[in-house]
Amino acid sequence: MCLSKDTKQHLSTASKDLARFPIARIIPVLEKMLRQMASLNSVKKEGGRGELWALGMVLGYASVYIFDRIAVIHSDPLVGPFLRTLPSLALGIFLVWKNGTLDQLRRASPRYIGRQAIMRFVWAGLLSTFGLFLYYVAISLGGVVLTAPLVASYVIWGALFAWPLLGERLNGAAWGSIGVLVAGLVALAIGESHGQTMPSHWFWAIPLGAITAVTYGVSGVFWRDGQLRGAHQSTAILLQFATTITAAFVGLAAFGRLSVLFQTPWRDVAALLASGILSGIVGVYCYFMALRRMSVARVYAFAGLQPLLATLGAYFLLREFLSPLILGGILAISVGVTLVQVFRPASERQA
Repeated sequence: MCLSKDTKQHLSTASKDLARFPIARIIPVLEKMLRQMASLNSVKKEGGRGELWALGMVLGYASVYIFDRIAVIHSDPLVGPFLRTLPSLALGIFLVWKNGTLDQLRRASPRYIGRQAIMRFVWAGLLSTFGLFLYYVAISLGGVVLTAPLVASYVIWGALFAWPLLGERLNGAAWGSIGVLVAGLVALAIGESHGQTMPSHWFWAIPLGAITAVTYGVSGVFWRDGQLRGAHQSTAILLQFATTITAAFVGLAAFGRLSVLFQTPWRDVAALLASGILSGIVGVYCYFMALRRMSVARVYAFAGLQPLLATLGAYFLLREFLSPLILGGILAISVGVTLVQVFRPASERQA
């Protein structure tokens, strides 16, 4: 990707700041999170302001785009899925051990969830891995401003595929919300086409980001179907991310890129691992803590802030191009994402 001198300077500065970050200080915090997440299937409501936890969830997921963008500037984007998945796989192993749910995968166990349930998470892992490969290429071409809103459109595909696969019909409000989201995507594409700092091949990020959104949406449907078949949350996390890490490794081997795992600068490795921690541990932790303090619909209402905060972060921290039309499109996407989430079928929200 062709970048301006100013943009390269800001990205280089961001990488150096990341390298100086005192990672050792956050280890005790992560340990505490892991201990509390061992009971993440609890539905007991607690006191406190759930909005702060919901905002933490959004900030965690939005920050992922910034770290991913920093990492792929100097490194091969194909290493992203493998390195980013490592923290999530570690989380899955820990939760299965803590909850004692490994027997759900043993055929001789009375708690065995069955081959059909297991395959749901395997398919979810394979699809999401394919989407991750495309996502990292997309963000290397189009940056955060273009990629983050496109990926956020996964809620459309999740809702559409849940209809025939799970029988969860969309109501009129949900269809109207999808219309708002689509209008925002159109405005975003038009705004990017008139950008002054975009490279000639930026447009490839649009189909790549869109396909990523489809894989994420369908993966979510498989995930939900697997849980409806009796899989514990910890079992689901282990199955999906064990599949993802395996598929990512095989993908690197197929492309002849295994050597880049050892050639990637350690600053970029740190950025990708931070991305995995933010999405696979911090974001998930804040999500479940928010669910313990406020209704599901209110938690989902915060989801629409994710593409907006990611875009603003890229504008101020990475100096990515942002025009009024692009910002308007992203605002429409944020509103659409929020409304699609809020107007999901009640039965789906209670799963």
